[in-house]
Amino acid sequence: MNLKQRAYQLKIDVPAIFIALQKKETPILAKALALLTIIYALSPIDLIPDFIPVFGYLR
Repeated sequence: MNLKQRAYQLKIDVPAIFIALQKKETPILAKALALLTIIYALSPIDLIPDFIPVFGYLR
């Protein structure tokens, strides 16, 4: 996936997440996981350092 395709996919995914967070029908667990994902993605702290084999590079 090149940069242009990623930008297009991000343009679609981000509004979908915010719409899902605002809906009453969305389960609380799904909302919590979405919020944790957003917070982790925007966080400057790397919880899994890159020097840990396999898991560090998955982020």
